[in-house]
Amino acid sequence: ETLYIDDCCHLNDRGYELLAAAMVRRMEPALRRWGGANPARPVSALTAARRPAESKSNSSPPSPPAFQVSLQAQGKELRYVRAGCAPEDIEPEFFLHLIPRDLTDLPTQEQASGFARRPFHFAEVGGHFAPWQCAAQIPLPKYPIAALRTGQYVPGRGNLWATELTIPPDPGQLRADYAALSAAPPAARASFALYAIADRLLYFRETCTAADTAAAFFLHIIPEDAADLPAARRAAGFAHRGFAFDHWGGHFDGKCLAAITLPDYPIKEIRTGQHIPGQGDLWSVELIAAPEYDQLRVDYAALSTAEPAARSYFDLYWQDNRLLYLRESCAAADTAADFFLHIVPENVADLPADRRDAGFAHGGFAFVRQGGHFDGKCLAVVALPDYPIKEMRTGQHIPGQGDLWSVELTGEG
Repeated sequence: ETLYIDDCCHLNDRGYELLAAAMVRRMEPALRRWGGANPARPVSALTAARRPAESKSNSSPPSPPAFQVSLQAQGKELRYVRAGCAPEDIEPEFFLHLIPRDLTDLPTQEQASGFARRPFHFAEVGGHFAPWQCAAQIPLPKYPIAALRTGQYVPGRGNLWATELTIPPDPGQLRADYAALSAAPPAARASFALYAIADRLLYFRETCTAADTAAAFFLHIIPEDAADLPAARRAAGFAHRGFAFDHWGGHFDGKCLAAITLPDYPIKEIRTGQHIPGQGDLWSVELIAAPEYDQLRVDYAALSTAEPAARSYFDLYWQDNRLLYLRESCAAADTAADFFLHIVPENVADLPADRRDAGFAHGGFAFVRQGGHFDGKCLAVVALPDYPIKEMRTGQHIPGQGDLWSVELTGEG
């Protein structure tokens, strides 16, 4: 019969050696001598013990030992070590996913996923191989890393092994961030207090245990302009970031704090919280970028010399690539119902593919996302697409009740 063994243990007074499959054929005589000590156990029985899927044995073979992965050189290198190393152990491709503390350190095309992919083969990085040990060292990027995940992957089989390393933040930085919070009011309060400071979103809990940070966090970012999103996220209309608390923050003095660097494009709205698959959200909050009241007054002053394109419950002004909604005497109830905006282009090819059959772009929005109240008035400003527009229909709608009001605008205002 053909002798084929993935690996075998040659027992002697030195312990054992893990042997490559390529070496097994050359060891057939030795294996038979080893089996000769027990004539009732021929080589075929040894093969069956190591490969139960090809025998009547129901026992599972032991899993091959994974590489030991550790940070070296003060976190500047990643070291892989495996004892008892066979050539086939280093043949499959390695994967390495790096999660930075600041996502803007990633190339634009990788920011949507939230990590950098750095696959490699053992031979490419100058790894050292010997039957008793193989090792390799990978230089890490200069930017700060929050966590990494690495292993080996075989198409059609999946991961041979995988491990994750979390690099805790500097406790001194956590305390510095905490000190900065004392002078800032939270943007929202839930299970965590949320602070929007400069280009970062901070999650803070005054009394915090490991259980409070165990569930995964989610962060949905809606930009002012969907074109700022990666192409794969434009249909959804928001950037999605899921993260483990330990990747972005830490515990100190009974408290916990995490900081996320936000993208550098203008943000309209943020939704964030914690979620347990199969159970739902533990908590969530929405943060809406409030318009600058000075800008609202500037826009209002500009309307004093303009004629509205249409008058209804709101006066509508179509100016260049903007549509403005104005009500001179306005209460919160007047802006409570959602607004709708249907845009018919001159050329239907300008629409996204999934809207061409309908023939118009649909934009629904809440007033607070696009405008604000000031001096007893209210004004919202909606950016229009840059393609030629044939007509628009807009108004307010209550599901189950119908339109509160609607108007049609034809031709450029």
